[in-house]
Amino acid sequence: MEHIQRTVEQLKTYIPTSTKRTDHKEFWDKSLLESSRQPLSATISEREYPIKQVKVQRVVYQGFGGTPIHAHYLLPKNAEGKLPCLLFFHGYGVNKGSVAQYMQWLIQGYAVLAVDSRGHGESGDAALYSSDVTGSWVTKGILDKNEYYYRNVYMDAVRAIDFLCTRKEIDAERIGVIGGSMGGGITLAVAALDDRPKLAVADMPNMCDIPLAMEQKFEGSLTIVENFLRQNPQLTEQVYETLSYFDHVNLAEQITCRTRFAIGLRDIICPPQPSYGVYNLIHAPKSMEVYPFSGHDMSTNSHTDKTLEFIAAYL
Repeated sequence: MEHIQRTVEQLKTYIPTSTKRTDHKEFWDKSLLESSRQPLSATISEREYPIKQVKVQRVVYQGFGGTPIHAHYLLPKNAEGKLPCLLFFHGYGVNKGSVAQYMQWLIQGYAVLAVDSRGHGESGDAALYSSDVTGSWVTKGILDKNEYYYRNVYMDAVRAIDFLCTRKEIDAERIGVIGGSMGGGITLAVAALDDRPKLAVADMPNMCDIPLAMEQKFEGSLTIVENFLRQNPQLTEQVYETLSYFDHVNLAEQITCRTRFAIGLRDIICPPQPSYGVYNLIHAPKSMEVYPFSGHDMSTNSHTDKTLEFIAAYL
């Protein structure tokens, strides 16, 4: 156990170097203002589902720049009063999944909004990217912060909060955001850019301390960025500048809600040191779950139980 304790103690002391550009705040203030001025135009339709104890609906709302974003909107049937709500974001290359995977929350009386990020699942991507040579989301628009894929994704996620705050059945003071991997990164972005969430649960989040993560990762979406730069080394400085606006090292101090991280010390996609570095920068109430023998996977029974307990205590 000594080597594990020593590793964790070292992670607790790691403070990453800021790469924030001088116009960082202006960029995000402008993005949020532009997003808020766009119509939400949400539609809700009922869905038949074998589990009759829940109300299953399909939501489509207009994301950033008008891209339709699709989501499950799930409510406990016959619930009374305003409901706390969990907003879920999935990982890179997957989708919101089956309605059934959210039942553990619905039976406790939570509403659920589970979003397909643009380009994933049922959500398309109507954005135009002047640079898109690898065919993968992580490099779409990577030469211009105003075009970059994650600008659209982070604003789409804030629009999901906008949708929830229009719903009379939702308690806007009890919204929690939760996700793993890319979904964990989106969770941190929403918590940083929007003060409405009460709770953020980020498992093995991406886009943390990106320069260090680029060095330490062995798999995952950042390998696509690396391959792009291998072919275009003259663009390295430009790419790193764009990524700085989306790096949670430069967003973490804006988080004001209670935040829970979880990391695996053997994660080769979102390595533990970059995640811990971002965690160390958060000033809001926070906690960290460390799994010494886990990689990029938080699906153990013990972690599920801890997450249930955490959300029950604080939301």
